[in-house]
Amino acid sequence: MEKMPGKIPPVPPTMKTHQVVTSTPGEILYREISCMCSTQKQLRCQCFTTHHFTFNMTAQTVPTEAIAWESGDLIGKWCRLKYDNDLYPGIIMETDETHALVKCMHRVGVNRFFWPPKDDLLWYLFDDVLEIIQAPQPVTSRHMEIQRDVWMRLSQSL
Repeated sequence: MEKMPGKIPPVPPTMKTHQVVTSTPGEILYREISCMCSTQKQLRCQCFTTHHFTFNMTAQTVPTEAIAWESGDLIGKWCRLKYDNDLYPGIIMETDETHALVKCMHRVGVNRFFWPPKDDLLWYLFDDVLEIIQAPQPVTSRHMEIQRDVWMRLSQSL
């Protein structure tokens, strides 16, 4: 609530709106009748007179350093990656021309992660590996968390 802007423009006919979809900060698509395209991840469909609204606010983003994929220094480094619109920490195990093999932790809550019994190794596109981070810190004997200030910044970028 503290970071909520003071002046947010009203979205026109709010009382008639039945479905709101967003994929970009500060922009929404809304319609009076729900559409099933959004269940198929087709968020920008034009069914049932979809309307577009922009809040005309610029998101404050902290630029992240570009990852130098061609360097061999990345093996063994911690990273944060995006999978199904959630953030996960992991360790880069290997890279090729377009992908990184990452051993990922599993999520158990907000900023809580654990190592699964069986290694979760998967090749991710470089675009899904968002940045290099510090190793998560233990919270309990099984759970770890990304540094809180870093987590706040990272979770706002989704």
